[in-house]
Amino acid sequence: MARLFISYRAADGRDKATALARDLGELFGDEQVFLDKEDLRGGVRWREAISAAIAERPVLLLLLTPQLLAATDENGALRVGDSDDPVRQEVESALAVSAQIVPLLCDDLPAPPDCSHLPPPFDRLGEFSWRQLRAYDWKNDLQRLVADLRALGVTAATTGAHVANTSTPATGGRRRQRGPLAIATLLAACLLLSVAAGWYATRRPAPATAAAGPGAVEPAASALDGSWLGELVPGERLPLSLRQSGNEVALASAPVDIRRRPDWDDYRKFWREQSPTALDAIAYRGSGSRHRGADGSTMFGIALEVVSSPGETLIDSGNLRCTLAADGAFLDCQLWLNSLQAARPVRLSRSPAGG
Repeated sequence: MARLFISYRAADGRDKATALARDLGELFGDEQVFLDKEDLRGGVRWREAISAAIAERPVLLLLLTPQLLAATDENGALRVGDSDDPVRQEVESALAVSAQIVPLLCDDLPAPPDCSHLPPPFDRLGEFSWRQLRAYDWKNDLQRLVADLRALGVTAATTGAHVANTSTPATGGRRRQRGPLAIATLLAACLLLSVAAGWYATRRPAPATAAAGPGAVEPAASALDGSWLGELVPGERLPLSLRQSGNEVALASAPVDIRRRPDWDDYRKFWREQSPTALDAIAYRGSGSRHRGADGSTMFGIALEVVSSPGETLIDSGNLRCTLAADGAFLDCQLWLNSLQAARPVRLSRSPAGG
């Protein structure tokens, strides 16, 4: 049974909701956290899944971002005033079963709104104690929230639950996705990628006595060093730099111009509404560890970040897990991005200039 239900507006709360779900999942257990990705009208299965989850009376964590209350439909009407709005339905359902609601005030809102001027059921939010959830003070805000949740009776599902590192917002993917496929890409009916297992694998040192498999080439101390080309974005071969120091691996890219990229148009528009500067370029960066596969192959995992350039503001995050070919000429990888909540294969080829 999920004890925690994260409700948010996807237009500006998706990244924070994903990070919060991961940290709470690592602390209390993934099965105790229900995360709904898309703030879109859904079908019958979607509504039934949400209703069933909230009927169990979880603590509803409501991420109050600017767009949660201010988002409008195609006619300019407030989404929260529409009885069919998913966020409104989640709050109504929680109140109907007397579930505890914790409104979380996010970065761009300096103070809670005057709830008496909000449409039902949001006019009742003043009945609950507010907490802050700010990216720049993530550790302290998360610790305060966790203390509140424990006071409400939320405990780890198993005694072996791993305590999350709460120093910064999580940058890796969630360890496990849950929920029906109709909720869209963040909720999947089956496990697309076990990030926890992948993360453990990338951090686990190879046994000193591990023997290479038949035909495997013993990797050089810096076998990954150099320049590579890969399609982190479909249809675009991006120059990447890998640097290896012992078992530590770092990835970086040059700035990528996104001004003529249609897939970035909506996000760039949102960015411009929130920032005095335009978002014209992004860059990829990350770090992780190299280890030996069971067959003796060289493998590594990287906690990947997509950041603005310049400025290095975090935009997206995920994981990149790769295996080096026996001849060292290419890397076969799996790329996971939190914004998509899906994995896809990527091949990195060694650049002639960096070979």
